Amino acid sequence: KNSGDSWITNKGNILKALLLIFSVVSSAYVVYLKGEWIWLSWHPTSMIFAFIFLAGVSILTKKAGGYVNTKIHGVLMTIATVLGCFGWYVIYSNKELFGKPHLVTLHAKIGVIVLFTYIALACFSIPTLNPDWGFLRTNKTIRLAHKWSARFATLLAWVCCFYGFQTMESRLESQILFAAPLLVFAFLTLL
Repeated sequence: KNSGDSWITNKGNILKALLLIFSVVSSAYVVYLKGEWIWLSWHPTSMIFAFIFLAGVSILTKKAGGYVNTKIHGVLMTIATVLGCFGWYVIYSNKELFGKPHLVTLHAKIGVIVLFTYIALACFSIPTLNPDWGFLRTNKTIRLAHKWSARFATLLAWVCCFYGFQTMESRLESQILFAAPLLVFAFLTLL
């Protein structure tokens, strides 16, 4: 391997660590805003870890290339999708418990689009793009469409996470502290 490869690997590992730190701190702050851990706390925590941490790490892992990284990418994205479904269940059951209407806010509408997109990508990608037996794994057009549609869905998920954070934290300086790292991560991870 040349020195350029090690730079890419080191940069990817640094970004993965920063995504983890961001996810832990953001989730802890959201719980702090509520004052205690409640059932609803699982919603932002699972969504942040699914769509910011796991999806971001998955994309960075895939970018590093290779068979093993492709397999890890698939597993991480599947876990992210399942965790996202759990986060949806939490908010759905919480709204039902308190008799609140569903899909009222922009955050909720974007969230449903993201979740359905992730589910659709998983249902399509698992049988078609698996590096061992996916019947479209060598189709460059399908792989390119998968890559950019998934990155767009992840970007949309990050926007949705910001909207969710914004509904719980009205202070502009806190919103900026949440959004600024996401913008940097988006540039370094998704492009």
